[in-house]
Amino acid sequence: MMIKYSRFIGRLGGLALSILVLLAIESCTSESIPKPVGYYRIELPPDTFATFASEDCPFTFHHHIMTRIQPKREKCWYDIHFPYFKSMIQLTYLKVEDDNLESLINDAHNLAFRHTVKADGIKEKLFINPDDQVYGTLYNVFGNAATATQFYLTDSSNHFIRGVVYFNAAPNEDSLRPVNEYMHKQVEILMESLRWE
Repeated sequence: MMIKYSRFIGRLGGLALSILVLLAIESCTSESIPKPVGYYRIELPPDTFATFASEDCPFTFHHHIMTRIQPKREKCWYDIHFPYFKSMIQLTYLKVEDDNLESLINDAHNLAFRHTVKADGIKEKLFINPDDQVYGTLYNVFGNAATATQFYLTDSSNHFIRGVVYFNAAPNEDSLRPVNEYMHKQVEILMESLRWE
């Protein structure tokens, strides 16, 4: 009985060894599959807003309370920094004078469409608020362009604002998508809340 048991153990050990050898040979010939690139989950802050107003500038708008608004050298030019996302909205204010409105609108349009080299597409959305005399266009640039959101606003007679969103990062549509969407929403809120003084 002891002999039969040891033969059984011997055969079982030989079978196990054979299986291990076959698995080792097979594992050396199969290609390894790389893991897909993953991106960090980005927590978006809750929407809480304040109103920006300056005695020197003829406009007001709502901005997220987590932003830092930095004036530039030119009067009524601002960088609205979003430190959490390492991004900013750059605002440029110009007075409409001597029938230059068409030129200002064409410049804003041309600056947005300069990104067609890298962009997969550009979507334009008209913005019309006749009650407050705020009109403009919002440009959504798709693909790995340097800026995914641009816009301009005007009252068609005295005021013109151009804005653009920049990131302190290399353009990568996949990794920046949630933040791009968030910043696009922030621009829409700015556009909807802008009032001329």
